[in-house]
Parts: sequence; structure tokens; C-alpha cells
Amino acid sequence: MRKKLLIHNGNISIGGQEKMLMEFLNILDSKKYEILLLIEENNGKRNDYIDRIPKWIDYKFLTTEEFMNKIEKYQSSKNFLEKLYYSHLLKLKKKISLKELKKYLNFSDIIIDYDMGLLRNLHKINLQNKKIIGWSHAGSGELLKKKQKRENVNKYDCIVTINETMKNGYLKNYNNKEVVKIYNFLDFDLIEKKAEEKLEKDYEKYIISVGSLTENKNHKLLINAFKILKNKYKVSEKLLIAGEGKERENLEKQIKELNLGNDVLLLGQKENPYKYIKNSELYILPSKAEGFSLTLVEAMCLKKMIVSTHNNGSEELVRENKYGVLVENNANEMAEKINYYLENKNERKKYEELGYERAKDFSKENGKKVIEEFIDRL
Repeated sequence: MRKKLLIHNGNISIGGQEKMLMEFLNILDSKKYEILLLIEENNGKRNDYIDRIPKWIDYKFLTTEEFMNKIEKYQSSKNFLEKLYYSHLLKLKKKISLKELKKYLNFSDIIIDYDMGLLRNLHKINLQNKKIIGWSHAGSGELLKKKQKRENVNKYDCIVTINETMKNGYLKNYNNKEVVKIYNFLDFDLIEKKAEEKLEKDYEKYIISVGSLTENKNHKLLINAFKILKNKYKVSEKLLIAGEGKERENLEKQIKELNLGNDVLLLGQKENPYKYIKNSELYILPSKAEGFSLTLVEAMCLKKMIVSTHNNGSEELVRENKYGVLVENNANEMAEKINYYLENKNERKKYEELGYERAKDFSKENGKKVIEEFIDRL
């Protein structure tokens, strides 16, 4: 008899955590499990990963595409009344999602809250005789400010974290919880295959960063560092940034003010970032905070040297300069390190080989074994 799993996630648009959900679903054995995937947001054309959901897995959206379009319409409005209406829609979305969720709770006695999006509503759900797992992809297990959310964390039977820092944080702040660390993993064969595709144009030599254009991803720091690289070190390489987000306008303004329009290219969202990473000189991760950086491991898999900020996640992957180089949140230091490894190819080559070996720790095969062992004991 197959074990039934009810899995919840916010959306299936392009993103690191959403990509990991697809990897997670695709390693599970259809002969061992029966799965219902509940997706909170139906984002229509932006349901980017819908075709990656295995055919044997049933899925339901908790909101309609029409409703989500309405939210998007008023999201950026500066009109006072429209902003009020937007706020009303967000509250309504929570109510609708909860109402729809309750319809499916009897599917399984095991619930995997893959983005911990149910945290806000656990006190409103009848969890009697159910086992609920919270999968934490961000933060450091800090003590939540809202009392209700703190109490709701304790309603999870187990919390899965993706790095040691997060695990220790939950153990410290919620010491009556079972906390398990399970690293993210990747399909290296697929990454290497996609990396072989040709670029649409020749960018000559460049360094690259891949990530959403958000404040946390901290591309502002990288662009400032790149200005120093051009002015002080006279580098000829360009900077490519692949990703999309709310900070685009601010970054475009920064690029213009620093007179870097010909050297810093915002590529937008790329379904296949691997071919851009493969052809780069260095991979840069300027984030303020990370749980487990998929793009960092993807770059290692493609034998690219890493220069990353200290951000709570990279330290565990890079191991204090063993598999890449860590810098502070400082443009001058970042520029200095990037320049050094652009000039010193032998040093760079050493890190490329070490990083590639480190990436093997996060293979699909390792991930499948650990995750199935975890689920089978639930």
C-alpha cells in the first residue's frame, strides 16, 4: 500500500525554493507514495514549473488565476483607495486559501508544508491524528516576534532545515522540537546537458550572478564592486546579472548613474541560466542572507569558481575558503578578490576543481536516499 502525502507550497513560479520542490517531487517513487500537491497561487502563465510536476502526482490550486490577476493588477498602485483594496484582496486570499485547504485535509495523515506557508494558519486547522512537517528554506530559526506564530511553530511535529545554522537556531529557540537537516540537491546531468546549449549572442568575457532582483540578493553591492573593478583595476570583463524582480528599476538607475550601461547587463529571467554560468569567468553571490544557495552549487557543478558574501548559507557550502572565497559585505573587498582571481587563472582553476568535488555532496542520488529514509519513518 502506498503512503499518502499531502504537500503544500505557495506557488510554482521560477525561484530557488520552487525549483527545489520540483527536484523533491521528481525523486519520489510513484510505487511507494501517493501525493496530492496543494499550490496556493494560480499564477497562470507564470506557473513556470507546472510541466515539471510528475504526471502521477495530482495537484490543486487553492486560488484562481482570475483572483491572482486581480491582486497583481493593484500590487504596485500608488492610489490610496486602490492600495486599500489591494490590502483587502490579500486578506481575502488568506481566507480563500484556508477554506480550500480544509477540503483536502482528509487526503492524508501526513502533511509536508514545503514552504512553511501554513505557519500563519496552523491554529485554525484541525491537526488531530495528523503529522505535519515544516520545511524551512530561509532564516536562521530565529524566535518569531508574533506569539501566535511562535505557538504555531510548536504545532509542527518536525522541522526540516537546509543547513546547520538554521537547525541550531530552531533547536535553541524551540528546544522541544525535532529538527532534521536535509541538504538541497540537484540533478547534475540535467544541469550539464542544459549548459551545453549555445548562447544567443557572444558576450566575450564576463562574470555572472544569478538571482531575483530583490534587496536581499544585494546586486547593488556587486554593481558598486564592479565600478571599482572598472576604475581601479581596469578590467575588460562585463558583468551579467540574470534574474527579475522589484529592484530592477533601482538597479537600472544605479547602472546609469555609475556610467556602466555598456558593461553591466541585466538579462532578465532566464529559464536556462546554466549556459550563461558555464561560459563565465567567475560566479559571484552577493546576497545578504541565504539558506542554501542553489545557484552557488550549480556554479560549482559547472566548474566555476565562487566569490560569495558571508550570508549564513554560503559558509557551510564553501567551508571558509576551502571550495571558494568568502568576502564581507564590502564593495572594495569584493572587487579586490574578483580582480585577483580574474588575473590568477591557476588559483582560479584550483578552486574550480575543488568546488566541483564539493558539488557532488549535493547530488540527486544522495538526496533521494536521505529524503526517502526520512519520509519512510514518518
